[in-house]
Amino acid sequence: MGIIIKQSIKGTIWSYLGVVVGFVTTAYLYPNFLTPEIVGLFGLLLSYALLFAQISSLGINGVTNRLFPYFRNEKTGHNGYLFIAFIVAAVGFIFFLITYYLFSPWLIRSNVEKSKLFADYAYLLIPLTLFSMLFTLLDVYNKLLYNTVFGTFLQEFLQRVLIFGVVAVYALELININMLVLFFVAAICAKAVVILIHLYSQGKLNLKPNFGFVSKELHKEMISVAIYSILVGAGYGLVFNIDKIIINQMMGLKVTGVYTIAFFFGSLVLIPSRPLLRISGSLIAEAWKREDKKYIFDIYRRSSINQLIIAAFLFGGIWINIDNILTILGPEYTESKWVIFFIGLGSLSNMSIGANGQVIGYSKYYKISLYFLLVLILLVVISMVIFIPVWGIVGAAAGMAVAFIANNLMKYYFLYKKFNMQPFTFKTLLVPFAFIVAYFTGNLLCQQQLIIDILIRSTIFTVVFSGLVIGLNISDEVNKIYVLTITTVKNYFS
Repeated sequence: MGIIIKQSIKGTIWSYLGVVVGFVTTAYLYPNFLTPEIVGLFGLLLSYALLFAQISSLGINGVTNRLFPYFRNEKTGHNGYLFIAFIVAAVGFIFFLITYYLFSPWLIRSNVEKSKLFADYAYLLIPLTLFSMLFTLLDVYNKLLYNTVFGTFLQEFLQRVLIFGVVAVYALELININMLVLFFVAAICAKAVVILIHLYSQGKLNLKPNFGFVSKELHKEMISVAIYSILVGAGYGLVFNIDKIIINQMMGLKVTGVYTIAFFFGSLVLIPSRPLLRISGSLIAEAWKREDKKYIFDIYRRSSINQLIIAAFLFGGIWINIDNILTILGPEYTESKWVIFFIGLGSLSNMSIGANGQVIGYSKYYKISLYFLLVLILLVVISMVIFIPVWGIVGAAAGMAVAFIANNLMKYYFLYKKFNMQPFTFKTLLVPFAFIVAYFTGNLLCQQQLIIDILIRSTIFTVVFSGLVIGLNISDEVNKIYVLTITTVKNYFS
């Protein structure tokens, strides 16, 4: 577990440095200097681009995740795997260009009335899709070389710093709105260029082909995994981006902007899982290869309790300050309160179940994930169509939460029945206990001046929650980090 903890900590540090930058951008710059329509445009462009990038990759990222261990050989340049990946991605992008050319007139016409700003900048989906696809391809490859931190640095920190810089320059009235949008797109695309240069400088950009290495059996398996991964990639692309697309179609770009900002706060809960699941996935893939179920179960259980602790802490920190957050955002974003709650609840559900998706995804039953995903898509779409007309964007967020909770329950049941694995123990129940005690203790404070209230309320919650988690020894990893921190501080001052 050492490599998981080490890289997870590094990844989490970069993630939360990025959160600080993203918070300033989203909570201050966006509401004060950008209209909700522009914020909605940013969110919608990203949603479409990420969805198109998933489909255009033709499943190569799934092939990398599952089959790269069979190619792994540093001396031979990993047997030409990256060359194959680039060829597949290039073919996929050509298909995307043809599809975009055919359907972009409809996409523009359907948005002219409610979302004219999006219609004007729809052409930017071409570079956004290309560079999003390139970054994901190289990031997955780099992750499987056991370097998960660099991708996290680019995605969670560098990209947010660049966006902050672009919006700050606009706030200073040094650029116009057209340049703002173009620079925003450039900031999103930059991470793909940086990781490309990084891999080249490290001598890991091995593009020499080795077709002789791919046997008939391996070729057949690659095609099978690719077809499956196309469906899964498209499915997850829909699940994580369809909310903004549906809201835009039903309610317009302004409401999409309000939802985009609320979604940022709710999804903060999920951020720590990304570096942990990145490295966990790599180790689980190797463990399935050697059929080490005991090691897999250990990762599954530890990832569950550690992610639940982090998620409960972050969700509590957000919700205990929800009124302060709404004050910062301003009256236009009042409706975002319960959006933040439901998105946070869905994220909490995803975190609490641990690395279940990775355990299933790298097992011989990996194709069952597709059925779970199809049900998830149906739940998301149906709930949104039902709830949005009644509750607006709150209905969209509630639909997402219900869908994710149901999906996680299905995965939990499957792993329990097939492998007799379930991640929960008695200590799992102690996490909500610590959360409830810390939350109500923090709420005993009377409302203070904004900044003072945030600092005191957050401090009370942090001290009580952390004290209970450490005192009850809920997680070995958390207690080890605590002891190491105390020891380091003592040694420094002594």
